[in-house]
Amino acid sequence: MSDDSTATARDAMAQAHLAQSMQARYPDVPAEAISERIRSGYRRYARAKVRDFVPLLVERELVAELRAPADGLPPR
Repeated sequence: MSDDSTATARDAMAQAHLAQSMQARYPDVPAEAISERIRSGYRRYARAKVRDFVPLLVERELVAELRAPADGLPPR
């Protein structure tokens, strides 16, 4: 297995794990919406040379997005 295919497989496994974790944490959010946001996050980091922290960065961005109120106002 080449380094690229190993990295791709590792990313796919990390995305699947993150999707399961976020679906359990936010059951009211549709699974496809969570998966799309995860894929979008991974696309943003597609050119990152160091891949080790991509899952953590994507998770933090997703949690911040899901916690943000829909109207854009800060929570009370």
